Amino acid sequence: MKHLAVFLFLAPLAPADSIGIGMRGGLPFGDAFESARSRDFTISGHNRFVLGPTLELRLPLGFGASFDALYRRYNFETISSTSSFFESGGQWEFPLMLRYRFPGIVARPFVAAGPVFQKITGVTSTRNSSGVALGGGLDIKIPLFHITPEIRYSRRFQEPFITLPLSGLRANANQFDFMLGITF
Repeated sequence: MKHLAVFLFLAPLAPADSIGIGMRGGLPFGDAFESARSRDFTISGHNRFVLGPTLELRLPLGFGASFDALYRRYNFETISSTSSFFESGGQWEFPLMLRYRFPGIVARPFVAAGPVFQKITGVTSTRNSSGVALGGGLDIKIPLFHITPEIRYSRRFQEPFITLPLSGLRANANQFDFMLGITF
């Protein structure tokens, strides 16, 4: 929260073209939770998308920062020889990433890094987590808006554990996502 306060304090000092507000969404590579299998049952957790608002601050010399509030929807499935259980939940992610955009005219490659805070909702979880996010992509400036395709890697420092019927699932510590941001 302290980082967000600094971000919001510096935003009014930037030129009008340097502030971007928009949406960021994406698709994960792989599942966010490790599947559990035994002779009697199978438990799995699937994530199909990530989506939320974004705020960007583009500073001179290629530097900048972005803050996202991203939501992931999870579907959990427990299948045994006698029954099936389906449950859903979600996860909020709040990455605050510092960015460096390399020189370019229309498309500027960028790298980004920063902390990410995560909160699981809708299911019983033993703990939330924090971690670090690293990304790289292109900042494509088109009249009136920016498009930013990106590959993002997130590493959790703590692995949340989801409690489901028959057993539980442990979150994967590593997550790769293809992200696409559109800011005005």
